[in-house]
Amino acid sequence: MTVFVAQHARRSDPEATAAAVLDDLESRVTGEASFVVLPENAFTSGATSAPLPGDLAGRCLDRLTALARNRSAYVLTGSWPEERPGGGLMQVARLLGPDGAECARVERPVLDDGTTGTGDDFPVVETRHGTVGVLLGPDFWLVEPPRVQCLAGAELLLVAGSLDGTRQAAQRSAVWGIATLNTVAVAFAAALSEHSGGGSAVAMPEGFLAEAGTAEGVIGAPWDPGKIRYLRAPDLRFQQTLWFGLWARRTELYTDLTAQGK
Repeated sequence: MTVFVAQHARRSDPEATAAAVLDDLESRVTGEASFVVLPENAFTSGATSAPLPGDLAGRCLDRLTALARNRSAYVLTGSWPEERPGGGLMQVARLLGPDGAECARVERPVLDDGTTGTGDDFPVVETRHGTVGVLLGPDFWLVEPPRVQCLAGAELLLVAGSLDGTRQAAQRSAVWGIATLNTVAVAFAAALSEHSGGGSAVAMPEGFLAEAGTAEGVIGAPWDPGKIRYLRAPDLRFQQTLWFGLWARRTELYTDLTAQGK
């Protein structure tokens, strides 16, 4: 089983970006794929806060659905802005199953400055390749969302994200840190643009399995859910596993923490 993560440069217009990303995925994602992950604002150009023009969103979704079916893989579509019925824009990401059906969806508001807002729903999905959590953009960088999903059983976090080019070293460390502290694998996808400096990676608690750096393309890494399950197994000698990263908690402290400042 293999996890594939897409990292591509934004072209002059969304049509060109979509063609580059989808053509590359269709040629490089093999039948060994278990998961395919695209970034936040996967097909935009410079105007990341605008909906995709014409029927482009539908055509992108159709091709990603075909990819999921043809490779018998789960595909996190990345996200793109869509108009909300009540006005404004919503960033929407979908997890497609091997049959092409939508398994989960994450929706977040597009804020006035064009960035993506956070939310309080964090899907966890049982798949044929293990239990996965689906995260979009800024939710990944908060402490609680990854931890909530891992406590709910997520063994792999699929992240449609972006990585600020000016803070890449620190955020790269954070990707690995989140994997370690939650005893979870992380498949993090980001684009290459003026506001997103790449840094796509697949991380395990022990380190990175694959990193894209600032190179354009599709990276792949082996996926074995049994490894995470093993690392989460109790080992009171603290020599074989990392179970304490997720399970060693003192929830009785939460009341005192939340009560402070009231």
